[in-house]
This record gives sequence, structure tokens and C-alpha cells, in this order.
Amino acid sequence: MLLKNDNNNISSWPNLLKSNYYKNKRIFDISINNKSLPKIVIVLGTRPEGIKCAPLIAELKSDYYRSKFQIIVISTGQHREILHQSLMAFKQTVDIDLDLMMNNQSLPDLFHRIFFQINEQINLIKPDLLIVQGDTTTALVSALVAAYNQIPVAHVEAGLRTFNLSNPFPEELNRKIIDSFAKLMFAPTTFAKEVLIREDACETDIFITGNTGVDAFYQYYKHENLNKNNSILRLIDNFKKKSLNKTHSVVILVTMHRRENFQYLFDMCRAIKTIANEHNEKFLIILPVHPNPNVKNVVLKILNNLNNVKIVDPISYDIFGYVLLESDIILTDSGGIQEEAVSIGKPVILMRMTTERPEGIYLGTIKQIGIFYDDIIKAVNDELKNIKITNQTSKRNIFGDGTASKQIATIIENYFSGKYKSNMKCMTKFRQDYIAQYVYSYKNISSHTIRRNMMKNLTKVQSALSLDEILKIPSQYNISKKNEDRFALTAIIGLYRREGIIRRWIEALLIQTHPPKEIWIIHFASPIADKLDLEIKEIRLLFNNGSDYCNKWCIENKCNISNNEIRSNCTEQCVEFCMKLPSILFVGMGEMQLKYFGRFQLALQCRTKYVIVFDDDCIPQKRYLEVAMYTINTKEYRGILGTKGTPAAENYYYGPVSKSNQIIEVDVVGGSWFMESEWVKLMFHDKIYSWNTGEDFHLCANARKYANIRSFVMPVDKNDNTTHSFTKDYLHISNKGDTTGRVNGTSTSRKFIIDQLWLRGDRLMNSYQSSKPSLLLFAETQYDTMLLISLVQQQMIQLGGLIHFATSNMLKTDIEMIKIRKEFQSVHDFMIGRDFNIDPTPITAAAEIHYGFDMVMQGTQSTAVIILGSSSTINMFALVSAAFLRNIPIINIYIQDNIVDLKRSEVIMTMSSFTLRTFTNQTFSNLQSQQLNNLLVHLYK
Repeated sequence: MLLKNDNNNISSWPNLLKSNYYKNKRIFDISINNKSLPKIVIVLGTRPEGIKCAPLIAELKSDYYRSKFQIIVISTGQHREILHQSLMAFKQTVDIDLDLMMNNQSLPDLFHRIFFQINEQINLIKPDLLIVQGDTTTALVSALVAAYNQIPVAHVEAGLRTFNLSNPFPEELNRKIIDSFAKLMFAPTTFAKEVLIREDACETDIFITGNTGVDAFYQYYKHENLNKNNSILRLIDNFKKKSLNKTHSVVILVTMHRRENFQYLFDMCRAIKTIANEHNEKFLIILPVHPNPNVKNVVLKILNNLNNVKIVDPISYDIFGYVLLESDIILTDSGGIQEEAVSIGKPVILMRMTTERPEGIYLGTIKQIGIFYDDIIKAVNDELKNIKITNQTSKRNIFGDGTASKQIATIIENYFSGKYKSNMKCMTKFRQDYIAQYVYSYKNISSHTIRRNMMKNLTKVQSALSLDEILKIPSQYNISKKNEDRFALTAIIGLYRREGIIRRWIEALLIQTHPPKEIWIIHFASPIADKLDLEIKEIRLLFNNGSDYCNKWCIENKCNISNNEIRSNCTEQCVEFCMKLPSILFVGMGEMQLKYFGRFQLALQCRTKYVIVFDDDCIPQKRYLEVAMYTINTKEYRGILGTKGTPAAENYYYGPVSKSNQIIEVDVVGGSWFMESEWVKLMFHDKIYSWNTGEDFHLCANARKYANIRSFVMPVDKNDNTTHSFTKDYLHISNKGDTTGRVNGTSTSRKFIIDQLWLRGDRLMNSYQSSKPSLLLFAETQYDTMLLISLVQQQMIQLGGLIHFATSNMLKTDIEMIKIRKEFQSVHDFMIGRDFNIDPTPITAAAEIHYGFDMVMQGTQSTAVIILGSSSTINMFALVSAAFLRNIPIINIYIQDNIVDLKRSEVIMTMSSFTLRTFTNQTFSNLQSQQLNNLLVHLYK
């Protein structure tokens, strides 16, 4: 049938074309009733196309899809008769037969005829999708015509490659071109999908479905109504009956037809003849001869007169599966037979120099031996030995499980129903930008000023606001919400040797405008434990239900206000809360000296969202918890709030001693720690350098490192002392406190802790003061370190810049620290695995590097990184990926002879902004040195 367009009505028109070689077309009738349904054209040309598309055609024409699509099947007639024969086996027919085959045709002539005729049909049908299969000239030309008419193309069996355009020719060229513009690509395997992705196909356009050829084969290889009168089947049955011993009756199925093997066909046939003569009556060789005269003439000339070689016409598909099932060895240069044989566990010997189906080779089910005489004979004899030993090959669903057609039909349905979503990464601008970033990276790297400002923005302190200013910025909290669970608070007071203050503490917490939900008092190894226990007992008696103390205390201390109505409500609420004290008061004690860390270890058990940990001398005034809750629920000051604190590099302390009336961001806070209870867990993430002191540093440093949580000293508002976190008598005590390092024996320990935090990479606030250009050098050995610094040191000096150094673990390298420290402004050790004396997994090490790198970059204010990418350690890989995520330029010195891990080094090179290649350490030329100098000038100018 040929179609024409008559006022948008599609109907039969057999006399449309008048060219001489179209006179004998076979005409089919087709009616297309529903013009609103999407029209899908499937173009076939060869027998394999017909076989592999037949299950898909049957699926798309099934009852379920009949109301969803209009399917038109066109044949170009490359294998006209055997194509129709194959389709009939699946009860399918061609709707439009173009009958374009001519004797001794050339590929260009065939290309021209197919192009002309398919173009005519497409202009008449106006399909919404065109489906082609495989790698034939028909597939390529039809797909091109559709593309020229802006019709999307679906490619069945996409992604097959030999990576040799001459072998097979022209198939490799055809399928590669089709996949370069196909909209829907149905890849049979994961391998094929990966091929397409590496060719820059859009991943969302690729679908792993298995091969429709396997669908077809599964339908027929165990045909129940098989006609055993067929001459080939009788031949096999009679041969098998002669010997019950399988090792003495071997059936070999041979197929040979590839154009690129024509020049070797004589030797291939000679090898088959030798095999037949060697084994004589033990072997039955069945050879369906391809109709191509270039093949048929050679086969008949060499193999026609051998008793155990049966040359037959192409086997119809309804019995081919049975023939394959009864065969013991498959000797072939075909493509599809590889898939079919593997699917039922038959050994395949592949007579090709290349294959587009390497999956079977890598998984051990296909043996590729080439086309040479000796190799073919040896491979068959070797396989004969295997058959005697194993008697079978395992079945593998490498190329599909028989459901490819159903999967493809579902994908096409989703495509037309709008469920198919395009990937933004496949859009024009994204791809152009991605390539431009790689090609023009030197030009596209942002200026040093921009990168420096980016680093400052990561590290700059929050504005120092007065309390009035804080209370004017938005907060999720107000005092009316104090009873909501999301603002519930636990107060923890750590006691040691100070007596006579427990009652004072309890009353200070009860009087709070935002009282805590839980009150926990702890003391460990206290020299006055008996006295503290007695005080606690007295408090419990004082606040029990039978005491009148609560009523008097509430009136005198909390509700002493002029408005009687308000005072009445206040007293009632206060008394109610006051009398709950015995139930909300928890007391923890022990003889083990947990010192400063004990209260934070207890805080890990906190059940409320918020927790405040107090030094025992830091007693809050009645509005402090309210003000702290308001502050921590602002966007700007959601951090650890303390009574006093300091930047680690300064000898100056904010808080009551300084009387600073603004909120101040610092490295460490002390006296009290108001925070979300979940944050306490961060404190114990890293190694604790000293259990004697430094708990405040570990808490604040780890909170910033692992959760970007900052620390703030609350303002001292001289106009409202009810907002203070301390009492007047606190000032004298605080000035001698541990945070200042003036407690006997703690100063040296705290200095050591600060040095270790800085060494480990934790960001300290003096980094804000750095203004010089800074470069971070990362290396894992002393040799690599000295090599890199020799390349960049002089140029950085000329630029007035600083070089900082980082490594993953100094104790695991041969770095001589004394020598290294002289060369760098600062040295940092990420201590991977050393904190807890473990050998971490690569993923764990990489995660730690990411955290450490971010802090080192902020701490050193570095705006570029230099590495020896060829060293390619796991930790270097992690560091480069962290720099890549931060948009920090990476200079990669890539020494070819020093590559440790090729795959990692290639990925590192991909993420690097600049790569300078050299073969050995000694071949870094003057030109390359100048290139590196130019890079540094560009990065820091």
C-alpha cells in the first residue's frame, strides 16, 4: 500500500509513484480510522530487522495499545521474501512494501532509493514517531529522513559498538549516526547504555530494555506445534538417534555472511571442511547459506560435497529456535545469534575480529577467535573438550529476559502521555556552558577579589547588635509560646566545691519568665558531696506539696506587681510550677571525676529540644532564658550562646568583665552554653586532647566544623539587668575562671588545645585578619611537598602571597615537620584515622577530608589549591572534590611516570581547573614553569 494526503485524509493510493522499478510492488490495504491518535511508523528492510521488530509490532498492535497508537509498518525490501517469511512466523505483515531491492546494487544507490521513497511516505503519513531497528542502510536512511522532517526517531538496539568504522561496514557507521540524533534510545544492556552516555547522549533519552531479538527467540525456541516433517529437523533427529552418547554426536550450527569477512570466507570454509573431515560421522554441521552470491558461491564451492555438512537455505524462524536448541556448538559471524545462543546456554565461537556485543565475551559466554583457519579449528576442538567435561553452558539473560517489547511499548506510551521528562543537563545552554567551562576555564575562573570576598563571606562575623536591636529582628519565638514543646528547655548545673548555692539556683530558674521544663543538678567526685546532698534534700522538702513556701515565695519574688488581676494569675501559675519542682528536678552524682565534660555527657541524654549548661557560679536573671530563646530562634544568631567568650587568637574576653553591650561572635564561649540539645553530640566527634579542660573549645570548634554553627557572647545590657546570665557577685569569680586560662594548671593545656585545633584545620577567627593572597598546597609525602613548593614559592613571594600546607595524616608520611614548617605560613594535618587509631574506609576518610578542607580554606583564607594529581590518593581525590564543590581553582601538576591510580588520577584531572602535564620530575621544562607562573599571576592579580 502507498499513501497520499487528500485534505488531511489518509487513504490507499496504489498508483502514487510511477518510477519503473516500483511497478511490481505488493500492495496492502490499511485503514486509519482515528486521526487523533499518534501515528507511529516502523521501517524494516532486512530479515533480522523483521525478526527483532516482530514482537514489538505485535505488542504495539495489541488490544491494549490499539486505542493509543496507529501503527504503520513499511518495508524497503532489502530482504524482501525472507523478511515477509519471518514476519509471518509472528502473524505480522507489512503495511507498505516499497520493494526497492535491485541486483548488484551499491550502497549509495540503495541509499538514494530508500531516501526518496521513505521521504514520500513520511510526507503523506506525517507520523509522530519513527522507529528503526539496528544498523542497516534502511535504518539509517529512514532515521535521517525523519530527522530532516523534524520527526522524533526511536532506535531499537541502540548503543552497539565495535569502535571500528570499517568492521562491520557500514553497520558501525550507520548505528553511530542514528544514535547521534535519536530521541528515544532502547539499549539492550548496561554496557550499551554506558557507550551512549560516553558519546554524550542524554541519559534521560536512554532506556535499558534488553533486546527484542531475545523476545522473538523466546517465543519460538520451544515451539510446541513444531512440524517434524521439515527436512532439517528430520536430519537432526536422525543424526541424534544414531548415538545416545552426546559426546559422539555433536551438531554444529554455522552462519557466515558478514561483508567484512568476504575476503576471509575461503579460509573460513576451509577450516569448516577440515573440522568436518576430522570428525566425520561424529559431527553434523548445518550451514544455512546466505542468499548473497558473494557468500553462497564460495560456500558451495568448498563445502557442497561433504557428507556431514548440510548446506541449506535460510532457516525459517518458526523452526530456527529448535535448530539452535538442538545444536551443541554455534560457530558464527552473526550478531543476533550471539544473543539467542547465550540466552539458552549454548557455547558461541565468534568468527569476527570485532564485535558490538562484547558483554558475552567479558562474562565468559562467547569466545571471540577471529577469522583465521588455525584459530577456528583450535576453538572448535577446545569447545568439544569442554562439552565432554561440562555437558552444558549456563543460561544467561545478558541480552534481555524476553520483555523488551513490552518495556519499549510502555516507554513510548509514557512519551506520548507526557510522562517523559527532558533533562535540563541535555539542553543547549547547559552543554555549551559545560564545554565552555572546560575549554575556557583559564578565562572563566573568577578574579581573586571575587574569590577572596567569597571566602570572607564564609568567615566574616555576624553584626554586633545591642539587645534592643536583637529583639527587633524576626524570631520564631515569642514569650506567649513558652509552653510549646518545640521551645522546651532543660537546665543543667554542674556543681563541685561551691556550697550554699543550690536553693539560690532553684529559685533563679523558677523565677524565669521562660522557666525550664527540666532542671538537672550533677556533681562528680566532689569533696563536699555530703553537703551538696543535704542541700538537695532540704530543697525537695521545701518545695513539696505540703509546704506553704511556694505561695509566699511566688508573691514576694515573682509576682510583686501593682496590678492585682495580673498578680493573681501570676501567683497561681507560679505556685503550680513551683510545686512541680520535685518531679522536674533530676540529681546525678558519682565518684568518678568527669570534671568539665561530665555535664555535657549528661546533656546527651536531654529530652527537650533546647538545653543550657551552666557553670555553678553563673546564675541567670529572670529574663535571661526568654532572651536567649528569642535570640537562638533568629536566623542571624542561631548558634551557641554563652555568658563570656573570646576569639582564640586574642587575649581579650567579652561578657561581664568587658561589659560589652552587644552580641559578639567568638571562637569559644563559656560560663553557660545555651544551644539545641542535638548539637552536644558534635562535641565528641573528634579526639578530646585533654579531659582536664577545653570542653568549651571542643564544643564550639566542632559545632562550626561539622554543622556550621557559630558561637556568640550574649550582650550585657546595663539598662536591664534582668536579661543578664549572671549576678553581680559573679564578676569577681568569672575573672579568675577557666575560660580565661587563669585557673591553676589549665593555661598550658588550653594553649596546646588551641594549637592542635589549628593544626587539625579548625577555623579560628584570626583568619579574618589575613589580607595577603594565600595558596594551599596539598601533598602526602615530603618529596611531593618539596617538589611543589619549589615550583610555586618564588612566584608567590613576588606576588606578596602566603603558602599554607595541608596533608591527610603526618604520622603516616615521611614529612619532616621541622623542615616543612619553615617553608609555610601554616601547616595543617587532617589526622585521618589518627584521632581514634583506626584505618578508616575510603568513604569515611573522604568525608573527613571534606570537613577539614572547608575549615582549612576558611582558616587560611586560601583562594587556590595546588596538588600533584598523579599521586591520586583517596584523600587527594576527596580534597579536590571539596575544592571543586567550593569553586576553588585547582592547579594539578600531573607527572605521567608517577601515576598511582589511573582511574582516580583521571577523575582528579577532570575536576582540576588547570593541568600541567610532564613525564617525569626532571622534565618540568622552563616553558611549563612559565605557564605555572602565569597561572599564579592570573589567579592572584
